[in-house]
Amino acid sequence: IRCRIIMEIDLKTLLQGKATIIKGKEYFSTEAYVTPFLERMSKFTNDFRVQAKLPDQISITKKEDLNLEDTVFNRVWIQAVMPDEYSFDNHQEVIGMVYGLDTRKPVVKIYRGALNMACLNLCVFNPSFLNAQELEPEKPINFKCIQPLMEQTSDIKAWLDRLSETEVPYEEEVINENLGSWVRGALVSSYDTGYGKVKLATSTAVDAYKLLYEKKDSPYFVNPGQPTTMFNVYNAFTELISNADTRDIMNKAEKTLLLKGILGLS
Repeated sequence: IRCRIIMEIDLKTLLQGKATIIKGKEYFSTEAYVTPFLERMSKFTNDFRVQAKLPDQISITKKEDLNLEDTVFNRVWIQAVMPDEYSFDNHQEVIGMVYGLDTRKPVVKIYRGALNMACLNLCVFNPSFLNAQELEPEKPINFKCIQPLMEQTSDIKAWLDRLSETEVPYEEEVINENLGSWVRGALVSSYDTGYGKVKLATSTAVDAYKLLYEKKDSPYFVNPGQPTTMFNVYNAFTELISNADTRDIMNKAEKTLLLKGILGLS
């Protein structure tokens, strides 16, 4: 038995994932789930970012003198990063897919967002840019939502402009009020696609505050007395959601969508 964590892998490794049976239900190989997504998105890009989670226990197949691992990927996150013509303000549009076989209810989520290319933080502002569906055993994923997702008018640049133009003053009263508002917002806010409520931990709000006002080596640190922008505040949060939380790849889009309310942007 080995303890497994989420890891970044290449497509060749990902496509070697075997079919599996969970609670008596059979699920296809990783290739069967991922290849249709790759075929659709490879018309636009060859830039795919992949993370995956192995189960805690794997089997070994003996072949002559070799012990071969029967690799199964229970959770997979793949992002198709669109080319430069889809970029704006150092952000590139992304179509992402994440699925989980070992979740309470197996689910696949497909979303449209943007990556901040300076830090690879994911931003998603529009709930209609997230599609969630049950991943049923022995059935393929329905990718029909990708075309309407890509055809919708994007509001991402408008939101980024708004964030950049919103000043956050360096005043003790404002900082205290913001921190309290963020923590209280995290306490009461949740996002539900029908496959379980997703919440942002109150510790994320506290850690974002630390990135902004305590950790001098943070790229988001605000010098005492100097104002910052809501764009910087937003990215301190998305840094924690996108990159710092290495245990959860299933709910990053929902957690990012929660930020609008928690930061008072709705």
